[in-house]
Amino acid sequence: MSSIYERVTRQYVAQDRIAAYLHREGIHFEKWDADFTPAFVNEKIAFSEVEKQQLLAIYEEQIVEFAQKRGYTKWDIAVLSVETPDMLQKFGDVHYHKEDEVRIVVAGKGVFIIKSLHGDHYFELGVSIGDVVVVPQGRYHAFKLANERKFAVVRLFSGEVGSVTYPVTDLSFHVK
Repeated sequence: MSSIYERVTRQYVAQDRIAAYLHREGIHFEKWDADFTPAFVNEKIAFSEVEKQQLLAIYEEQIVEFAQKRGYTKWDIAVLSVETPDMLQKFGDVHYHKEDEVRIVVAGKGVFIIKSLHGDHYFELGVSIGDVVVVPQGRYHAFKLANERKFAVVRLFSGEVGSVTYPVTDLSFHVK
């Protein structure tokens, strides 16, 4: 059995390797502290407007700092779940956006399936509370829910609020 030091060291090495891989792929990824996320995010599938505002307020300082550094001007909260089948279909098919797809995960778990810059294949990036992902504009990708069947994110935009998708057909795209 390994010591806690060995397990933590392996975890950091794995995170460093993942970060290096994502950097080579042109994907921005960072981890924020999510210890202060309220309990209701794990208890509900959908959030009221008041709860969405509460989540935005909790993350406000970090959101503002991140947005200012990267040129994003607006944000909102979006929730995907088994109760939003149209949105799951829209984001589950391979597509791209004309601006960066910026997501700060505030509830649940999900998987981004992103086309590699290095070859004709896709890779999966599992994300959970506290993860910040930026998929660059024009990059083919899709999204699916993880086992929790709920996913809530703060979405940041450089233009108008809203996530316009541009579907594409790519024969190298396969979702398990």
